[in-house]
Amino acid sequence: MSGRLILAATFLFCFSTQGAPQLVNAIAAKVGDRLITVQDAYLFRGVQRLRSGERPVILFETDKSLKITVQKVMFEEMILAEAKAVDFKELDPKQVNETIKRLKELGGGADWIRLLKTFSISDSEAAKRVSQGLLAERFLKKKIESLTPVITDSEIEQYTKNYPEKVKKLGDENRSLVAEALKKERVDQGLQDYIDFLTEKYAATLLLS
Repeated sequence: MSGRLILAATFLFCFSTQGAPQLVNAIAAKVGDRLITVQDAYLFRGVQRLRSGERPVILFETDKSLKITVQKVMFEEMILAEAKAVDFKELDPKQVNETIKRLKELGGGADWIRLLKTFSISDSEAAKRVSQGLLAERFLKKKIESLTPVITDSEIEQYTKNYPEKVKKLGDENRSLVAEALKKERVDQGLQDYIDFLTEKYAATLLLS
């Protein structure tokens, strides 16, 4: 997220008699009126790991890793708010249902059940989290498409003139590679500007020291 995010709070852990970490929940961030807790971050990460096939599904991150996950939750919340604001519905319900069905069947259903029990959430709540993730990804994909520019020959020539050594290292197909490099640079800058815009619009604040 933007460097303008404010770092301001802490989180704690305690341990059960078996030595397993038990989360003492705390507010980790704020996006508009939405308060994001450390547990929200862990659930977000759990759903991510379930979808990607990473195991174990439950991973209690700390320090820098936790902060990165909280930032991802913040970004998703802002994207979902934007999608709602424009009534974005370009998501196939059939695709959502098939994804949820597949996730429920992974590992004989044990991973899905573990997610529900760990975070004390219902089956429908877990399914909602998956659906929200898919919607946010679809909306972001459309945004990236809108940010992807067409690189002109004159821009390639100017880059070649300005950075001859870089271009030389690209090899025989340097023109197409220069175009891709310029395209990526423009998209990355556009995304950063978009994140900064959303951060200010929704007064997004990271509260994790």
